[in-house]
Amino acid sequence: MDSNKRGRIVASLIGVLLALLLPVGAVLIFKFKEKDRVLVKIPKFYYPVGLDTIQDLNGKIRIDTLYHTIPYFNFTSQNKQAFTSDDVTGKIWIAEFFYTSCPGICPLMNSQMQRIQNEFMGDDKVIICSFTTDPVNDSAEVLKSYGERYNAVSGKWYFLTGSRDSLQALARNGFKITAIDGLTTDGEINHSNKLVLMDGKKRIRGYYDGTDSSSVNKLMGDIVLLISRDGKE
Repeated sequence: MDSNKRGRIVASLIGVLLALLLPVGAVLIFKFKEKDRVLVKIPKFYYPVGLDTIQDLNGKIRIDTLYHTIPYFNFTSQNKQAFTSDDVTGKIWIAEFFYTSCPGICPLMNSQMQRIQNEFMGDDKVIICSFTTDPVNDSAEVLKSYGERYNAVSGKWYFLTGSRDSLQALARNGFKITAIDGLTTDGEINHSNKLVLMDGKKRIRGYYDGTDSSSVNKLMGDIVLLISRDGKE
């Protein structure tokens, strides 16, 4: 077989291979793009409550969904200062319910909260709110001492106490989670292990297992995404 004929055969084989591989490559690229799109999906909104009409700068009217927001609250921080829902306006914040004498899940949850604090220490837009489920025993002084175990930074991580009824109502009707709802079989105060991600308009953007580091990793990634969306939602 002469070299010219051999060259034509090789060229034909290459052409056939390319024809077979290009569609496969296109599918793989599409799948990777889809995967990337999923990985950067903005945290969803929870609990739609109605619709509203919005007029944009061009005068066009669009229908927008309204979502549940956290109602007004007024509690006392570990520094004996008033802390209200006005203080979280415009912030990306993470909420939990716990109590200082909790021997079970609370230390795990607050170890994860400490991770979050350390990760976003340099971003004033991100704060943490820990609401006690045992306000009878968790005074401001007790909360301050407890926070020191986790190197809680004043102005970054707030430990909050108030009336039992107000705290329970906020958990149940605001964050839609269980707190101060009787005792477990072990005699502990029954409360959720969830960390709740909130945006600057006091809307719920996610629930995460506060005892699971991989779930908290997802939470921290979602915080970054919300920061990137600042002012766009």
